[in-house]
Amino acid sequence: MKSNSPNLLVLLSFLTSLEAQFIPEADARLLAWRAYGTFVQQQLTAGVPLSPGKDFIYVTPPNLAAVRGGTPCPDSVTNFDLFSLADGLQNVNEPLLDNAGASYVDSLYTQRNTANTALQNYEASVYGAQFSTLSSQRDKIVNNAGEELSSVPGYNMGVYGAAGTYNVKISPFQANQITDGLIYKPAYSLSGGFEEVCDAWINYTGPVNTVYNWNMNNVNGKDWTYNIRLKQQTQSENPDNVELGTDYVRVVGASVFWGLISANKGSTTDTTVFNQWTERFSTSVSLKLTMKGLQVFNVGAGFWDVGGVRTTYPNLLPPPLGKNTLAGKVRLQRLLIGTEVGLTITVSDTGTYNSIYSFIQDAKTSVGAGGGFSIFGIRFGAGGGKTTTTHREVKDVSFVTLQEGGQVIIAPSPKGVPVQLGALGKAL
Repeated sequence: MKSNSPNLLVLLSFLTSLEAQFIPEADARLLAWRAYGTFVQQQLTAGVPLSPGKDFIYVTPPNLAAVRGGTPCPDSVTNFDLFSLADGLQNVNEPLLDNAGASYVDSLYTQRNTANTALQNYEASVYGAQFSTLSSQRDKIVNNAGEELSSVPGYNMGVYGAAGTYNVKISPFQANQITDGLIYKPAYSLSGGFEEVCDAWINYTGPVNTVYNWNMNNVNGKDWTYNIRLKQQTQSENPDNVELGTDYVRVVGASVFWGLISANKGSTTDTTVFNQWTERFSTSVSLKLTMKGLQVFNVGAGFWDVGGVRTTYPNLLPPPLGKNTLAGKVRLQRLLIGTEVGLTITVSDTGTYNSIYSFIQDAKTSVGAGGGFSIFGIRFGAGGGKTTTTHREVKDVSFVTLQEGGQVIIAPSPKGVPVQLGALGKAL
């Protein structure tokens, strides 16, 4: 009987070579985001070296809604967006911006209460039986008689803001600007004429004036952070655990970074990731980010901020002096914000381009049933976190076939909604 072994060996060899043509989606993803992160870092630092362990760069997908501003936007909306972003603390071991980080003000408030309790205990030891009476009087004077925003009957009274004559005539009468729907938060600010820049962006009708092109030829996808080498992802029960040196850290997002191209059918949360990237990924895939405006803004805080916070509040000191409750936390110092941001992905490999085209076209068919898809972190269709992203329409995606491969083109983001691209922070 004639043996089939040679044929089997040929088949196995063919299958092995065919399998070797593809790379893991996670590897392609890291290459692409590392290249994007390099662009973000260059813009935020302007070439000034980072201080290891002190300075940290964070990236966001190029569709995260930034702080809205400009004349058409109410100040209260701008303030809300800024507080929501600037007050959140970041982590030293995560390269992605966390828009749900712990509140810096809340951390200070907790320490203030701790310090106030210690102060009250000290006052009680000094004043003895009089402490309760003195505390009550202080509250009546400071919190009741000194209240300037609302009436406290018997303690304060309404007065005109101007003095000098009994015959006061206010024309036109200035109504009270405080309404039931208005609340107050600690003040933050953006330097660099943020409101004026937003107005200029809104009124600009010219062509794209900022373009960034990149491929992955010279990118080390394993070297994500500034001073820690990102090793191969290890096998573990939790796929979001990534080995950094000898330590494990939690990284924002499923499977480390958001997928390059992914989709989900219907209303299900199960996500299918495009995983047909070939070994030529670093040379056959390039990206172009276009913007009609791009600027770095410094983040500042109001007079309430605590200078030298670790010395002011002993519990924030490193052990053994305190509990170090802010260990590993970072405050944002600069924001990289763009406007009318568009993206073009060029694929010079025809087979890969055709696979991408088929994948996205198939994903489009489920949009009407509650499904959606994502391209480089930009969401189309249902889902995708509408409260924090500039949600895009399916019609914003178009295709161009080239002699070798083709292009996936995403139209610019809506005018008047700035896009957050990244941030720089300093460790507390």
